Amino acid sequence: MKKLICATAIAMLCVAPTTFAGGKGGTEIGLASYSGLGVIASKGIPLNIEFLSSNGIYTYGELEAGLGFGDDFAAGVELAGGLLFGIADGLSVYGSLGPAIGIGNDTQFGLGAEVGLNIDVNDSSIFIEGGTHPSSNYFAVGMRF
Repeated sequence: MKKLICATAIAMLCVAPTTFAGGKGGTEIGLASYSGLGVIASKGIPLNIEFLSSNGIYTYGELEAGLGFGDDFAAGVELAGGLLFGIADGLSVYGSLGPAIGIGNDTQFGLGAEVGLNIDVNDSSIFIEGGTHPSSNYFAVGMRF
């Protein structure tokens, strides 16, 4: 049942309209080391805070889900607020923090966090991200569509 709930949540994240994920527009999906081989997916919304964006700091809210199938099943969902900083043409870094739920051997509530790098390629981005949910830490590489 846990696997079905997680698969449904990730599918819903992937079919939602274009939004703000990983500090950039679009849907993000990546392979992750999430308690073994896993996947993360995220969707979000821009939070336009005028005085920050006028200084090159962009804000966003994000819903991220991750699941992994290793020796033990692990899943997590995080609702976070984040900051995106452009560091060069086509490169940006981001970080976010927010409440999260982890599902593994037991259900845990705590903080989720992530930091990452976006590399713009045409109309997409490659992202490299490290983060944590209460059930598992992860490292992910993926694409923003």
